[in-house]
Amino acid sequence: MSRTCASLPSPSPAWDATSLAGALKAAAVRRSAPHVGPLHAVLVKLGLSASAILATSLGHLALRCGLPRYARDLFDEMPRPDVVSWTSLLTGHAHQGLHRESLALLRRMVGSGVEPNGYSLSGGLLACAGFGQDALALGKEIHARVLKMSLHGPVDPVVENGVLDMYSRCGSIEYACRVFRVMQVRNIVAWHSMMAALLGSGQPEEALRLFVSMVSCGIGVDGFSFSIVVDACGELALLKQGMQVHARVVGGGFEADVIVRNSLLNMYAKCGCVDSAELVFKVASSRDAVLWTTMISAYGKFGLVQDAVSLFDRMAELGIKQDGIAYLAVLSACSHGGLVREGWHYFSLMSDGQSSVKMHPEHYGCMADLLCRRGYLEDALEFIENMPFVSSIAAWSALLNSSRIHGNAKLSQLAASRLLKLDPENHSNWVALSSVHASENDWHETWTIRESMSRECVKKEPGCSWVELYDGVHIFLMADQSHPELFGILKTLDSLEDISVMSFQGT
Repeated sequence: MSRTCASLPSPSPAWDATSLAGALKAAAVRRSAPHVGPLHAVLVKLGLSASAILATSLGHLALRCGLPRYARDLFDEMPRPDVVSWTSLLTGHAHQGLHRESLALLRRMVGSGVEPNGYSLSGGLLACAGFGQDALALGKEIHARVLKMSLHGPVDPVVENGVLDMYSRCGSIEYACRVFRVMQVRNIVAWHSMMAALLGSGQPEEALRLFVSMVSCGIGVDGFSFSIVVDACGELALLKQGMQVHARVVGGGFEADVIVRNSLLNMYAKCGCVDSAELVFKVASSRDAVLWTTMISAYGKFGLVQDAVSLFDRMAELGIKQDGIAYLAVLSACSHGGLVREGWHYFSLMSDGQSSVKMHPEHYGCMADLLCRRGYLEDALEFIENMPFVSSIAAWSALLNSSRIHGNAKLSQLAASRLLKLDPENHSNWVALSSVHASENDWHETWTIRESMSRECVKKEPGCSWVELYDGVHIFLMADQSHPELFGILKTLDSLEDISVMSFQGT
């Protein structure tokens, strides 16, 4: 018997309801699966099977030990399950990632005439959040129940946070913002959820503004707050602000936080400061797999391919787990550096079963990109067509880009056509196919595609870039003439062009 099991009381004639309840609680804390059956036997022997409290505790233990079917069977044997029993079962399923089963239990609960309480609805909201956008309609129904509940008194902040999190993870940021604005109690969890939602929806500027508002409201900042802010600075490549936040992290004593360290490393990498990223990595002296993977990715993006490969190999030597993302990082580095032999080596470790990592389309996409970058277009095409998955968008995009670079019109048309079939909602695929035909002077097909684009209301997104100066960030869009200093910018560009021409003539 393990040490965990030995710490729990053994069945004896002295068992009663109180001691059984204590044993169930202790086993649940330790997630002790070996005690589920024996404690169930004690429950039956004592004739307490009809006790809703003890049966619910046993079901909770079974769920904590990853035995959802056992918990459901226990529940179905209960003569009159109350709201606590229903809530424990459905929230337990939601926490175990069994979202479909959790929502089915919530429907059964309502259908049986038992009125859900706030904790029941919180479990349902968690299940909807796990489902994502497909469960948005049901999430709105649960939100309606929460609003109805609020008519009879204040709603628990846990439930309000659940509503906010549900809308955020279901991709409905507008509803999430509305909920946040009218929340009765905005604790730090609510602020974090809203900032993370904005960041995840591609609105890092708004996430930073919300952080400033949070600090202004006197809400204390913790490691997770700093992690979100650092990530937002990385998305915007705001090095100056990122360094200021780093100083606050050190001052607040959060530099040892694993999540914060990962965010700092990633931020410096995205801002182009690989030396600073490397410094964060070395100071951490951590065996955290995420930190190592982030550093490998940073090396690869900046062309330090040998450093990336060496660090990946070092992970294996130290026994640090290399998951699918780590393999993706080293394959991407090999692709950027054109290391075909090394790329095949790491790919083979996964495909030949030498590694426990499961293959995903992204790994095949990286390998296809490596072949394309080296100009092995026919080999890349054969590799893509023989993939054991539905051909990935990344793979065909790599083939399209390389085919256009090498002037292979036939492969360009093939790749663009496949991309359009795989992802017709992506407007850039329409533009790419039109451009490929236009480059070959196939004007009939070009105009046919452009007419289809007009019917589908497809518009090419304008190119965008930004630069950080002393007074802030300046954003530039293709063909946009709204910048207040446009005349001065164009005049400077003309003078730089004149200098370039004079230098060329001088040589």
